Amino acid sequence: MTEAIPQRLEDFARAVENTTQAEGLAVLRQWLAEDLAAVEDLLTELNQDRAAGVAEPLLAAGGKRIRPLCLLAASRLGDKEPSQHAVGLATVVEYIHNATLLHDDVVDLAVERRGQPTARMIHGNTVAVFAGDWLLVRALRLIHQTGSPWALPAALDCIDELIEAEILQIELSQSGKESSADYLRVIDGKTASLFRLAFTYAGYLAGLDTEQREQLTGFATHLGVAFQIQDDLLDLIGDPKQTGKPLFGDLAEGKLTLPILWLLHREPRHRSTIQALTHCAPEKMDIERVQQLRKVLSSSGAIDASREMIEDRLREAHSNLDRLPKTVARSALRLMTQLLVGRTS
Repeated sequence: MTEAIPQRLEDFARAVENTTQAEGLAVLRQWLAEDLAAVEDLLTELNQDRAAGVAEPLLAAGGKRIRPLCLLAASRLGDKEPSQHAVGLATVVEYIHNATLLHDDVVDLAVERRGQPTARMIHGNTVAVFAGDWLLVRALRLIHQTGSPWALPAALDCIDELIEAEILQIELSQSGKESSADYLRVIDGKTASLFRLAFTYAGYLAGLDTEQREQLTGFATHLGVAFQIQDDLLDLIGDPKQTGKPLFGDLAEGKLTLPILWLLHREPRHRSTIQALTHCAPEKMDIERVQQLRKVLSSSGAIDASREMIEDRLREAHSNLDRLPKTVARSALRLMTQLLVGRTS
């Protein structure tokens, strides 16, 4: 079975336009099944600390495990055997990601996450924040266990970027002066930073040289930005039954994403409609205004412009990727970019 999977990956890469996200990701997960199972074991192998009981439901609820998947695939780019530290570092990235989710839910006053009540709804805001901090400590302990001199600085840089981007987003939301450039700065810090961490680790684990690692982190940045723009598009035009989230959740939290900012810049007459929906709970939004804004976003070109930026980022990502060794792992990563950015949930 193991021998057949790489050939299947190549087949999927050639016919990716006919591949659903679920089918493509299933093949990738099958290829990496043993390591992904080990990541799950580490994520849920919690001790009896009070914070563990708060964080455990979020970790056990799953999620797509996109960042561990990226790291494990990219760690096979070189000609070395997969490193024994790959599973631990993939878990590190997922711990940091989930720590940010616990913190974000407090900031955004979120009620539900992954189909379950958020930690803050069950335990309160203060305890949820401490549980997020505890996950960061778990990540640092795992890093220490690897003994890799490059692992801690990369994680600290990532956490620094996350914090800076969170503060910037709040400041921009309060000022009401956010621009497309500001939006890109925020998502680079909040989303692309975690992709960069995953691929930075993968580059070292794969034994890539300095130039190759730089190409890989460039790939990570473009993928992370494209991934977030697609996520923001789904918030506006996606199917809530597939995404699992109500429409216009970002506006409800006061976040102006790329399509909204594009529309405000080109057609400012729609500002009143947007303001009426901003900081309004999704269940209390005027349905007619929501439908009107969805139509305007489509007819104005805002959705198409956002999709063009996604395509631009994908082209840049593939340009970086094509400079790396031609391996099955590289084909897997190319496939992954198209599946992640073409997703509907």
